[in-house]
Amino acid sequence: MDNVQVFGKKSQGHKVQSDYVYRPKKSGLRPEFVNHTVNEYTFIEDYEQSPVIIDYLCFTVKLADLRHCKKDAPYSGIHFPEAPKFSQHHAKTIDDIEAYNRYFREVTMDYLQETLRRFIQYVLGFNYGSPRGKGFQFYEDSFVLTSEYGDDYCGQVGFGGNRDTVHFQITGHGCKHLFANRSCRFLHHWISTVLCCKQLSRIDLAFDDYDGLHTCEAAENVSRLGGFKRSRGFSPKVSNGDEWDWDENGNKIFSREERNFGSRQSLVYWRVYNKKLERNITAEDFSWYRSEVELKKWDTDILLNPVGGFVALNAYAASLFSNTVEPVITKTKSRKCVTCDVLAASYWAKRQYGRLVNSLLELYQGDFEKVVTTLVRDDTVLLYPSMHRKLINALE
Repeated sequence: MDNVQVFGKKSQGHKVQSDYVYRPKKSGLRPEFVNHTVNEYTFIEDYEQSPVIIDYLCFTVKLADLRHCKKDAPYSGIHFPEAPKFSQHHAKTIDDIEAYNRYFREVTMDYLQETLRRFIQYVLGFNYGSPRGKGFQFYEDSFVLTSEYGDDYCGQVGFGGNRDTVHFQITGHGCKHLFANRSCRFLHHWISTVLCCKQLSRIDLAFDDYDGLHTCEAAENVSRLGGFKRSRGFSPKVSNGDEWDWDENGNKIFSREERNFGSRQSLVYWRVYNKKLERNITAEDFSWYRSEVELKKWDTDILLNPVGGFVALNAYAASLFSNTVEPVITKTKSRKCVTCDVLAASYWAKRQYGRLVNSLLELYQGDFEKVVTTLVRDDTVLLYPSMHRKLINALE
């Protein structure tokens, strides 16, 4: 099977969910001429009036999955380029094969890059800059995301390497631009259903308090009662990030007021801080405290109901609302993904070093302990998280 057949086979492997509601087809108009439903604007208004906002968003998609955008074009009205078509070629020499494969990769990459540009411009509503020649998050290169007219910095995109994936990093300012004209459901449909991204690398949810009720001291008292504890595990550690100076009367003049619950390496990390001090607001009769949670490796379904997902995190999150909000439980990395990580590591270790291990077993006459002792390195330890061990033990 040549590269053309492999690409064609993969392009037909995308399946939508069985409960997916098919939308009426558009006539290929430009996005600004497509008749939007009332529900779309209702979802946007609901987010604007929501007490919980999305303040940071990171997700990673496979570059090859961008070909699925064309399949959604008849329903969204967004014009995406056609996938390249290749005719069969009879190669006579190895040089012909290499030249054909090189041509195939270049044409396919140009098609996927153009699809990525239109996805950023029409689906996300951002503008983009040229490659900077500087990578981030272990990507070889990157470019910035700006607002529609290029006057506001909204994030960055990393590409090149990392198994041919593209990483989107949208800042808090970028999230304001994104959700000003696009609903959370709209974004969930594109990155989850169309691009097969089922896990967000990071999403920050924030609740703003302007009444001076949910302050740093109040959050610290809630932590003392176990309010930041989740359904399983221990309560997160608390760290004080206050910075202050003294006035003439010996009173504290805060320049920073903050409490941190957990660590930046945790899947759930809370920050309760004085937003007024951060913004250098000098009004005396004004109070602004923000309770912000940083979620890593989280299910994309939280985009369908950010408020419900926020309330379901712990007792503190539920206590922030005066009205009753139905909690919606969302998941982190599932057991199946954890098991696949361990199995994949074992598979590649066996494939690369299996023969060497067999030779050592024969050399040491079946002494497994001596073989392992010979292979163990003393300089570096790569540990799986404790949750991996608990889940693997539960599956055995």
